[in-house]
Amino acid sequence: MQEEFNTPLPAGFKVPDSAESIKHTVETLFTRGTEAYAMLIKALTEENKDKYGSSEFEDLTFEIKRFDAATLKGRMRINYKLQLTFSCSAIVNNLNNQHSYWNFELNPSFNAAYFTGEDYGDLRSTADEF
Repeated sequence: MQEEFNTPLPAGFKVPDSAESIKHTVETLFTRGTEAYAMLIKALTEENKDKYGSSEFEDLTFEIKRFDAATLKGRMRINYKLQLTFSCSAIVNNLNNQHSYWNFELNPSFNAAYFTGEDYGDLRSTADEF
């Protein structure tokens, strides 16, 4: 499986020309409380569903791994702390140093940013067992 979402570019968006300026754009886009932040948390929750427990994400940071200013495409790593709560047993499991990789594309003509996560989950097919 793979998570995808798109979101409007932040107000006052200027076409980035470097990894540092795209990092600022990404951090602005995913400010806590924004619609884009809520979509990202939903996508990260789905990615981590196989870990069970109710997910809570903290301390999100963004690393731009690759950015092409000509195509406005790139790849980023999201680092975060994940807290899983198992409500029936009242156990809380803190998982530090978690991360997720995402490809992105900016489209100023449509005022949109597109994000695609990596494949996750059980990627095997039942056909692999035979």
